[in-house]
Parts: sequence; structure tokens; C-alpha cells
Amino acid sequence: MYTRIAFLACICAAAGCAADTGWTAQPFTPAHSFTSGVEGPACDRDGNLYAVSYQRESTIGKVTPQGQASLFVEMPDAGRANGLRLDSHGNLIVADYFRHRVYLLDTKTGKFLENLTRDWKGPEFYQPNDVAIAADDTIYFSDPDWKDRGGAIYMIAAPPHRRTVLLEKGLTTPNGITVSPDEKHVYVGQSEAHNILVYDRNPDGTLRNKRVLARLPEGGVPDGIRCDVKGNLWVAIFGLGRILLVHPDGKLDDRYIQLHGKSPTNLTFCGKGGGGRTLYITETEQGRIEKFTAPDPGIR
Repeated sequence: MYTRIAFLACICAAAGCAADTGWTAQPFTPAHSFTSGVEGPACDRDGNLYAVSYQRESTIGKVTPQGQASLFVEMPDAGRANGLRLDSHGNLIVADYFRHRVYLLDTKTGKFLENLTRDWKGPEFYQPNDVAIAADDTIYFSDPDWKDRGGAIYMIAAPPHRRTVLLEKGLTTPNGITVSPDEKHVYVGQSEAHNILVYDRNPDGTLRNKRVLARLPEGGVPDGIRCDVKGNLWVAIFGLGRILLVHPDGKLDDRYIQLHGKSPTNLTFCGKGGGGRTLYITETEQGRIEKFTAPDPGIR
């Protein structure tokens, strides 16, 4: 998520929004039940959905599988959350772009257990944005510098030896980030470069061999990313009102999900017990969550 106003002019005209793919998302929560800062989202094993900015900024909301939304927690120190992921214990990893931190939140008690980046001694993060996680609870997060079109990506090493590691700087507004189903790769979307990078993962969680996986249409801005079990990438395109489908070889599928609003920020797969076929999509124009049933299950 970022200040996107400059990107919105004439986006649909440039990208041809009228095309019909036969895939259309449906509203899940009422319009404006969330603010225009709605982001996240993350789904627990009971099918409950967490998303940020419920009714007002500095909050995280919780939505039942039936679509009933309520306030879950307030952010510490009037912070503002963006990316969310659940770890192997059901705790939420919360990126706070306003206070420049990444938290661990207990979903059972609603208590923030710790600042996972408290060990970091380098320059202050620009704006911790989106979060990815591996099976061993290694965390990755993007840190875009929207002012100068730069940014970096970081790793928080798996417990019990947590430490914050700079993986690469000098990127072009890194935003969406996710780990492949086989955990051999990490994908990073660069919003203002309109592409998706892919890295190979080392055994210690660090990354190598960066290359461009896919170049995306410039009619909108790539934001959140998730993988399905086949390794396909589902990419939210802000301003275009679409979720694009990118295959593991980087080929862009002709099919895409058309939303009711033009400004999707992020998405997650959901299903009771773990990843399922339901895609929940946060959308800022209408301040709500939309949903779609994907062809294949996803990974959370």
C-alpha cells in the first residue's frame, strides 16, 4: 500500500478495463466497512479472516466465514498495519508501516507479544509493507521507499534465533512478496517497475540469483501476491481492478479476476484447516473485501 493518487489517472482507459474474462469477484463485506487503507489480509485455520483498517485506521478487523466483521485489535502506539501473515502457531505477523516495525500478535488473546525487528541496528525502515512466511516461520518483508522509488527486502530468521537481515536494497518500490509452495523461491513485486522478481532460497533462508520472472501491464500497479498449490501467482493490480494470473514460468494468463472496485491491494487464500480455494481480496475504492473461488487451492 502507498500513496497511489498519481497512478490512477486514465488507468482503465489505458488498460482496456472493459474486457470480459468470465471471472468476476463478489462483495464479501459491506462497502466502507473498512477504510481506504484496507490491507492484509490473512486467514486462520478456522476460516476467520483478518484485515487492517476496520472502520478506522490503526485497527485490525476480524471477519467470520459468514462475513460478519468486528474490531479485533488496536495497533500499539497508534501505528498502522499493512501486511499480515499467520505463522505455524496461528500468530499474526503484522507489518506496521507507520511505526516502522514488524510485530508478533497472539490471535487467541489479541496481545502484541513482541517487536520482531527490535534487534535491527541499521537505518530506519522506510515503510514495512507486505509479509511472506516459510514453513519454519522464516519471515520476509518488503520495505518500499515511495518518495525516491527505491526500497529493500528483509528477512527475520526463524526461531529460536530471530534476527533481522537485510537481503537486498536498491530495488524499485518492492511491494507484494510471497514464498513458492515448494519453498525454493521467493517472489517480489516491484510496483513502479511493473514486474515480478524471483529469487532462489538458500538453506538458511537468504536469497540469491535474482531475475525478472514476469513483466506486467503498465495500466495499473502490482500490489499483493499469493501462490496457489501449482505455483501460479495471483497478483493484485491496483487501479486496474483485476487480479492477474501469472504461471511459474512467468507467462501471463489470458484469464483474470475482475473486481467491482478498481483498487485491490492484497489477497489471501482461505479455507477451514488451511489454504483453500476461496480468495479474499482487499479493495480500497469500496473499502471492503471481495471474494472469488479459484480453480486450485492456495497456500496461506
